Amino acid sequence: MNKARVEAFSDGVFAFAITLLVVTIAQPEDYRHLAHDLAHRWPSLAAYVVSFTVIGIMWLNHHSVFGHFRRVDRGLVYLNLALLMTVAFLPFPTGVLGQALARGQGERTAAVVYGVTMTANACAWTALWLYASHDRRLLRSTFPEPERRVSTLLFTMGSVVYTLSVGVAFLNAYAFLALQAVLAIYYAFDPLSRRAGLAPVTTGEADDGDETGQGAGVNTEALRKEGADGGKPDGQPRQQWTLTGGPDDA
Repeated sequence: MNKARVEAFSDGVFAFAITLLVVTIAQPEDYRHLAHDLAHRWPSLAAYVVSFTVIGIMWLNHHSVFGHFRRVDRGLVYLNLALLMTVAFLPFPTGVLGQALARGQGERTAAVVYGVTMTANACAWTALWLYASHDRRLLRSTFPEPERRVSTLLFTMGSVVYTLSVGVAFLNAYAFLALQAVLAIYYAFDPLSRRAGLAPVTTGEADDGDETGQGAGVNTEALRKEGADGGKPDGQPRQQWTLTGGPDDA
């Protein structure tokens, strides 16, 4: 299973979903009083801005999370599809919430639908991370083990927070929309990579298409040391090799 193809497909879904958001803003109806009509639609614009920010940040964090995986397998692909399904669905509750706020009708129900969608999205993120990180199944060896446990806790807490946000939707739709913006800002700082310290990835890891996890890469640190010592990494003299693969002792 090629990781690059999975990421490319995911990028396409994110791009499609974020583009669809603009059609959630209804066209003005009263062109005689156009300024007033447009001003009346500010809740739709607010919902658009929040959802655009949410999807954009999710795309960035998706890239970051997959950067910590050395490979992908079929199970991860299915979980990623579930995540992308919630992303592609987000324009619908965005449009419903914006229209409900603009008309002053059904705001609570619209906010709940939006909140349930975001909760499903958070649960999909958590499931994807738990599957990939359990027993370091798909993680790169450079990802620190203590931060793996912390990241697991953060993903799990994220699902809980988004679930609780549905309760805010029952209380006040405007407060709920503001809470979604605050949560998006928090995730904009990429807590996973920040906690992991952006550990470097060696080329000795498995590449994107290696499902076995046994990469055939070259250890660049060893090569640098070899160049400095004028020989092998252990300090022994370096042999010259001919095109036939044998050492040239001449």
